[in-house]
Amino acid sequence: MDKYPKILLVLLLSCTFSCERNTGNPTNPSSTITFSNSPFSLQSVNAKFAKDIAYDNKERTQFDIWLPNSTIPTGLVIYIHGGGFTSGDKDFVYAVQSGGAWDFPMDIRFLLQNNIAFATIRYTLLSPSAETEGIKKSMSDVRRALQYIRSRAGDFNIDKNNIILAGNSAGAGTSLWIALNNDAANAQSTDPVLRESSRVKGVVARETQASYNIEDRWVNDVFADYRLTWAEILANEAGNIRKIYGISSTAQYELPAIDAYRKEVDMLSLMTSDDPEIWVNNTLRDVVNPYNPYSPDIPSHHAFHARELKKRADAVGVKNITYYGKNPVIYSHPSNETWTQFCKRKIAE
Repeated sequence: MDKYPKILLVLLLSCTFSCERNTGNPTNPSSTITFSNSPFSLQSVNAKFAKDIAYDNKERTQFDIWLPNSTIPTGLVIYIHGGGFTSGDKDFVYAVQSGGAWDFPMDIRFLLQNNIAFATIRYTLLSPSAETEGIKKSMSDVRRALQYIRSRAGDFNIDKNNIILAGNSAGAGTSLWIALNNDAANAQSTDPVLRESSRVKGVVARETQASYNIEDRWVNDVFADYRLTWAEILANEAGNIRKIYGISSTAQYELPAIDAYRKEVDMLSLMTSDDPEIWVNNTLRDVVNPYNPYSPDIPSHHAFHARELKKRADAVGVKNITYYGKNPVIYSHPSNETWTQFCKRKIAE
């Protein structure tokens, strides 16, 4: 992909604004910010919190942000929640998750203490019964959120060159999709938000999918060990596949447009040597056949998604910190670097 562009640092502006929800131009949501109490204790951390900042005029296009009190522009981690593109919300990070394995309040405090801001994004969900656009609709919302925050870097005291995308499950796949694509900046756009870069410093992906080109990648790469056929996967994933690609029938799936769509959401093929370093961890679930017996939570979070991302990254020369497998643990990066340590290191580079 294109190299991360050199962007002039926006001068620090005073954050003395009052907040309102966007009700006007869809390309220019409200420029106001109101700070309020954090949804969890910041303890002794010196930081501010703002809630429900609109980055577009859709029903679910808002984010919350924690900002360290800093005299210099700070790095930023943008977190994208999971939920199979059909559920979840930005408040996922307000509490400890995954049976205690993910302590978001502690992690956010760590980042803030290290002069790193933290935003949590909500985005448009897929229709459970009549989806016509597919996952690019949701992922494009998140990309716009990234560009919107960049367009207001001065207001948030953010260093545009030091942004990391992070997420779990669908949020992890979205983070990879944005980061591994070409820069979406459009210098000729009438929307100033869309003139901003979509390239980032790094990616954190937990319980991620390696690709949304399910027929090709899940059969031939991710689950090759189990010798699954497309028919076996389709028998269990038909409903998900219709939502992912925004189709309503098998006939639609066979159209050339869907062939092109599948390639556009194949993160493995998008990855090239100039892409940012990735931190990947798929260690919450046992390494078992994803469809025998079928458990709806296993196929999309399987350890072998992380394995394939590591294989591709190693092959093309993308730096990676990868962990995958549970009962057994198959691979654990020797650094034992946590995701927050990864963010701290990347932003300091």
